[in-house]
Amino acid sequence: MTKKINLTLCMLLFMVTCFSQKENGVKIKFGDIVAKDFDPDYKALDSNAQAVVLYDAGKAYYESNNEAWFNVIYTYHYRVKLISKNAYDLATIEIPLYKGDKTEDEIKDLEAATYTLDNGIINKTKVDKESIFKDKVQKDVVVKKFTFPNLKEGCIIEYSYKIVSPRASSLRSFAFQGRYPILLSEYEVSIPELFKFVFFTNGYYNLKPVEISNSFKSFRLIDRTNPYASADFFSYDATLALTKWALTNVKPIKKEGFITATKNHTSRIEFILSSLNFPQQPAKSQLKSWQETAKDLLKDEQFGLALSEKNKWLDDDVEKLISKKDSLATAKNIFKYVKEKFNCTDHSAWFIPTTLKKAFEDKKGNVVEANMLLIAMLKKAKINADPILLSTRDNGFAYEIYPILNKFNYMVAKATIGGKEYLLDASSKNNGFNHLPEECYNGFGRIISDMPFVYPLSADSLHENKSTNIFIFNSEDGKKLEGTFVSELGYYESLELRNEVSKNNTADFFKKIKNSFTYDVEITQPAIDSLENTDEIAQVGYNFTFNFTDDLVYYNPLHTEAYKTNPFTSLTRNYPVEMPYTTKEEINLTMEIPKGYKVDELPKSARVSLNEKDGMFEYLVQADATTINLRCKIEIKKANFDTEDYDSLREFYSYIVKKQAELIVFKKIK
Repeated sequence: MTKKINLTLCMLLFMVTCFSQKENGVKIKFGDIVAKDFDPDYKALDSNAQAVVLYDAGKAYYESNNEAWFNVIYTYHYRVKLISKNAYDLATIEIPLYKGDKTEDEIKDLEAATYTLDNGIINKTKVDKESIFKDKVQKDVVVKKFTFPNLKEGCIIEYSYKIVSPRASSLRSFAFQGRYPILLSEYEVSIPELFKFVFFTNGYYNLKPVEISNSFKSFRLIDRTNPYASADFFSYDATLALTKWALTNVKPIKKEGFITATKNHTSRIEFILSSLNFPQQPAKSQLKSWQETAKDLLKDEQFGLALSEKNKWLDDDVEKLISKKDSLATAKNIFKYVKEKFNCTDHSAWFIPTTLKKAFEDKKGNVVEANMLLIAMLKKAKINADPILLSTRDNGFAYEIYPILNKFNYMVAKATIGGKEYLLDASSKNNGFNHLPEECYNGFGRIISDMPFVYPLSADSLHENKSTNIFIFNSEDGKKLEGTFVSELGYYESLELRNEVSKNNTADFFKKIKNSFTYDVEITQPAIDSLENTDEIAQVGYNFTFNFTDDLVYYNPLHTEAYKTNPFTSLTRNYPVEMPYTTKEEINLTMEIPKGYKVDELPKSARVSLNEKDGMFEYLVQADATTINLRCKIEIKKANFDTEDYDSLREFYSYIVKKQAELIVFKKIK
């Protein structure tokens, strides 16, 4: 049995190696450009592509350094044809480099050139070394920047470089997919057995190694296992594990509707150091638990240290906000105070850049400062509150198991009052009490406390309800129709409305509504209820008048509320559908038949389901001699749909659009 298993494994390795040699047997070198490179075959990948990547390759391996430890050497080679001027942004290159207090990344062997094909002759224009400059963008990150010269539609640009990094515990991630089609994308890592990495792959391409092999290499190191012994050099003969991944003819990943972040579905690989394995010693874990990480964060002055301090500078303000009625009223007072007084200048962060006291004095700071100040004030008022770290939808998914903090970019507060939990975000003026922005619902958050539990934040847990009622009657003189429109919005549509009105005004909002009618209408008494009360849903209402004059009138009874287009336009889809929340929309119409007219045609009633239990569309209409009654209801019972559900979802909305476009035909009575 053992021999059979071993033989199968050997055959598998042989097949993998052969595949690798067949796919990537020709070494692509910098500057080896031939005429046929200007005519790549990419139409099957994306017929409308503005650029096509000819080669995208990275490689990472280890070498000894002068500190008798390891450097990671990272090489990169990129070649792309710019088909259109719309892709010229690819010609501006930024290479991020780590810069610490004592160590920093060093870039070497940087080459870059533009190639044009003129009458069968390839012309090469090198990037001038003097045009390459360095820019510091963060405390520990600098960027090398340059722009390619002599750009023309149809040209090829190419660059390569080597980075020597002292951060031996960090391997760069690699994306095998991007905005444009890629003919060949590959990444190779060669890791000494001392380092053990956990790696993660994602994307709909089957990202499996095309080459796996072992070799040996000698490194000159220092014995660091005994801090009391002398630093003795020794030669470490390590087994190197080489793994290579490669994809050919990669379709671009494009931003489509209902995708939280394209990088969640981009074919890529990431690495996390899990342990160090020194010779003849037990493995040393390099991954902290969430328990340890939360404990460290709560002691960190750039995160939760202020929560453990007395913070007497908050006493006077908190005292004024304490309600004698109950703790919930106090929490609402504190939430309102922070939301109105504090100006959030950065909605993407997971630490405090200065101190919480300074943020309080300045009345401005990032989202962590806003909500950490909220928590500190709640605690001062004897209300139990904890921070929750999360990753917003546009930031992509964070790892639920591993405490990789730079995957998180947002923080909110959880308060517990009378045994009930309340989620709070004071970073925006329009956020309501116990409501988080919809972008926070990206799977989960992590409570940072003595018990750092995972807190579920699924889009399926959000329910958005909207109810619209339309009443239309004949005027007293019978010369026109008078209507009343009242719509109770869902919470997030209310939030969008508040944001829109705060940027413009209510007059512009109702002007847009008037222009959305397909016939001439006069709007009177426009009003928005609960516009200022961010804890409540908003209600939009107005009266309107219009009249019929033609012998035949084609009338849409759903007015401005009908779906005009299908939100799912692509014929196929390779990614799941990620809606922001579940929905229930209902429109009720009561309409008196216009004087002098009769109903000539009436849409038929219909009811269809989405995958039997995932959704429902109902269109019920009936008429008698004087009145038409209609009810239209759409219900989507889950927010996330698998790729396999796309066709049925697209057909479902296609039916809705078609049905809601059906008209009532009124005929003038002769």
